[in-house]
Amino acid sequence: MNKKDKRKGEIKFPPSYYYMEGERIIFTEEFHIHRGQCCGNGCRHCPYDPKAKKGNTTLRKKFK
Repeated sequence: MNKKDKRKGEIKFPPSYYYMEGERIIFTEEFHIHRGQCCGNGCRHCPYDPKAKKGNTTLRKKFK
């Protein structure tokens, strides 16, 4: 995971961590859980409760 491509400077994620919506990258619940805490940006697939509280590590019941 997070293998940096030295030629392009890009970070590679497994396909289950995101999907494309037009030109936007949408991160999935799996990505956020792997990240380990809420970023506080109000992400669509935030698995933390409450949502959009930066630093929160409490997962919603669905993910426990």
